[in-house]
Amino acid sequence: MTSLQTLLAWLVIGCIAICNAAEPEAIPSSARRETVVTVGPGARFAVAPKSQLPEGYTLSVAAAPPLVTHPIMGCLDDRGRLFLGDAVGVNWNKAQLEGNPPNRVLLLEDVNHDGIYDKSTIFADHLTFPQGAQWLNGSLYVGSPPGIWKLTDTDGDGIADQRNMIVSGFDYTGNAADIHGPFLHPDGRLYWCHGRKGYRVLDAAGNVIYQGPSSGIWSAKPDGSDVHWHALLAGDNPVEIDFTPEGEIVGVQNLYYSQPRGDTLVHWLSGGVYERADLAKVIEGLPRTLDIMPIVYNFGHVAVSGCCFWKSYAGGSGLQFMVTHFNTQRLVRMELTNDGSSFRARENEFLKLDDADAHFTDVMEDADGSLLVLNTGGWFRIGCPSSLMAKPDVLGSVYRIRPPKGGDQKPLENWRAAYRPIAIGDAVPSLSASDQHVRRRTLEAIAEHGWRSEAIQARLLAMMGETLDAPLEHSLLFAAQQTGLVSSAEILRQAASPVALRRLLVAASTGDSAIRREAAEIALGQLDTSDSDLARVALRTVVSDPEATAKAALVLEAWLKQADLIAGQLATIQAYCGALPESEAVAKLITRMLGHSEFLVRQGALEFLAARPSGKEREEWIPALIAGLDESGGPSPLLLDALKKGRAPALDGRLQAIANDAARPAALRLKALNAVSTRKFTPEVFALLLSTVGQDASPAARIQAATMLGDGGLTEDQLTSLAPLFGTAGPIELKELQRLIRGMKNPVIVRSVAEALAKNPALASQQESVYRTLFSGQPPELFGTVVLPALRQAETALDAKKRMLAPLAEKAAAFGNPAAGRAALAAGKGTCVACHRIGDLGRPIGPDLSKIGEIRTERDLVESILFPNNTLARDYEAHVIETSDGQTVAGVIRGHTAEGLLVVDAAGQERNVPHPQIVSNTVLPVSLMPMGLDASLNEQ
Repeated sequence: MTSLQTLLAWLVIGCIAICNAAEPEAIPSSARRETVVTVGPGARFAVAPKSQLPEGYTLSVAAAPPLVTHPIMGCLDDRGRLFLGDAVGVNWNKAQLEGNPPNRVLLLEDVNHDGIYDKSTIFADHLTFPQGAQWLNGSLYVGSPPGIWKLTDTDGDGIADQRNMIVSGFDYTGNAADIHGPFLHPDGRLYWCHGRKGYRVLDAAGNVIYQGPSSGIWSAKPDGSDVHWHALLAGDNPVEIDFTPEGEIVGVQNLYYSQPRGDTLVHWLSGGVYERADLAKVIEGLPRTLDIMPIVYNFGHVAVSGCCFWKSYAGGSGLQFMVTHFNTQRLVRMELTNDGSSFRARENEFLKLDDADAHFTDVMEDADGSLLVLNTGGWFRIGCPSSLMAKPDVLGSVYRIRPPKGGDQKPLENWRAAYRPIAIGDAVPSLSASDQHVRRRTLEAIAEHGWRSEAIQARLLAMMGETLDAPLEHSLLFAAQQTGLVSSAEILRQAASPVALRRLLVAASTGDSAIRREAAEIALGQLDTSDSDLARVALRTVVSDPEATAKAALVLEAWLKQADLIAGQLATIQAYCGALPESEAVAKLITRMLGHSEFLVRQGALEFLAARPSGKEREEWIPALIAGLDESGGPSPLLLDALKKGRAPALDGRLQAIANDAARPAALRLKALNAVSTRKFTPEVFALLLSTVGQDASPAARIQAATMLGDGGLTEDQLTSLAPLFGTAGPIELKELQRLIRGMKNPVIVRSVAEALAKNPALASQQESVYRTLFSGQPPELFGTVVLPALRQAETALDAKKRMLAPLAEKAAAFGNPAAGRAALAAGKGTCVACHRIGDLGRPIGPDLSKIGEIRTERDLVESILFPNNTLARDYEAHVIETSDGQTVAGVIRGHTAEGLLVVDAAGQERNVPHPQIVSNTVLPVSLMPMGLDASLNEQ
């Protein structure tokens, strides 16, 4: 890169929106090379980086620049040649990638068979983002958005002269959460993974056969026909998969969980629709079996990337599944053993690379039993969870791991040849087998082929009442759905237990309209069953049928006429309202609930009103809402949140009076003001907002007050009083207040705001372009002579900090002394132990630092101290939770239980906040760890 390009690149570091820039970043010079490259001495004798491996194993460099630039994912062919998707090092968005597809597939050859590649050829260029490859029958199949390509070299020169996209319709954005693969199943089909970017798949005639927003595992025949999904999910990014000898699919998935983040190993079950609580709409309308699908292992926040079974691994028990971590420079060995009808996984550390700029993207087994591990280098930034800094000039490489010489290495097995599909004649006896894996695979075969014999149907019905683990239950329900097991209402009526009826209702959910109608009628009688699981499925079945839905409303109204509801009835009523929030039937139920004698019923109505997506308060609700506002103890925060959603002008006077009342708690006054449909900044209200933003109030209160002030409607006198806050507000509050600048007319006020802004320590939290836009309608000298010099100074200081990263990380690696650091912390030097545990010291609010060096590099740690918001750990986001009793809990969510959220507050105390009491949950987009901690520490 030129010096100018380098300067420009550093100016945009940390800006997530870089990929939306009008001009694409330049392709690094290191990527521009000849079509064929032969290895030179530097690459051949490249020294492997310092690493940690089990005793006897060795790491060497199999390929280095100039043979490779930024290898991503690939495969080996039947001649031992290595095909790699290779990136040129630019972080481009979809439009840029399609305008000038920059990436390619490389063909690497080991001419003298010594384990080091000697020759590199560009097999295919002008590809958007090649992430994976599969050699089959003389052609290379490559996943590169928006589809799967078949690349063929017909003349043997190492360059594909035929290229056809055999499958298309899979969208992407450029952040690598798109197409990965394909992978060859033992049955001969090609499988691939696709991230949550949306798909629109057409058949040969141009008809849409699949369309939706979910991510998933897909397959097709090698000619691109017979496309269908294997599993769909709401999580972000399934990356790679591999197959057991029996053809079962195991793979890795990023962001399966979101709060806290969890990257997982999944046994992908055929027909599975995998949920994520915050993304329910993504899988809305898909055929469901279980509310919660099973996973095998949660890695935490590591960014899993490549994976493969190590077929010839000599040690351990069960199947050996190797997984690379993009974020931690690790390759781990997952030992999979049978657990019921699925697997249990045990994680074993295998390879740890001591190179902060290495990022593993794939692992594969060579024919000699060694492993090839791909390191893509430092270029990728858009989806990297460990840092926001791209380093396109840090090139990648391919490493080889060899087992101990003379070790008891198993011969490489041909798993595809060992594959034996289940035949229809084996179905009935296999469903009664003691091996739960056999039972589940048989159910999958029944679902796939639609086998419907009387004997099979009878056995499926018998299994409905059995005790089954989750994977086996899913496969039973999916087989029942695919074969139309519930062919009459009589089958439902003959269910021998609540468990059997619940499962049969799920099976009936994909039947024809007549079956679904009959199922809904039967489900009506189960709405108040003592079996909560059956009640939940019964309600879901009822609301899928309009006639049954109307009948259910009458049943629920009858319940509300009772003085006391029995256990489960209130939960069913609330679930009904949540399922049909805009319906007239729900409006009538809410009216009855608001006037009910039981406090919990009234609370249930308010919880619904506060959680509804939108809507106005209805006239018949107003009397009850007024009564709540006029209660002697004052309105509840839950009521005010409900009124905020409805914005009823008839209640504005009462709400404004509460906001004006200085005798009331500030948090309650803010909530009342936020619920007013036409807000008035009375002197009392303005004083409240001003003091809240300027004082040490809770983060949620400060943000809420700043947001309301930023909405505008202030007088010139109020703007004059507000101006000093531009110099002291935090970055989030400042962003809200800045919205006022463009509408300011008085030049004196604008100058005072500009002068205050220039003094704000958070000035550099936003880019120059933001401030230029804000001051575009003001006199030019205000920005040029007041704001810009201060911004330049702040950016200079920020750049100086950035330049400290590398040398400090190098010094930490060379001279770091954990024992001395522990002694200093024990003696009270530094404030880390206020929020972190280190051994038996400190509080468990932030990440445990006892073994932080095993999962984060020195650079990561230094960056976390200098720029805590750059490397915000998603497991440790700050939450401000307000409860229905008016309390505020600020801290980190440690876990989700059936009862509520387990929160560790700022004092290090654990508290379980029940779900029904949670009125609001604000996630702060900044780290709990403050900027400037480095100023309190010397370099050592």
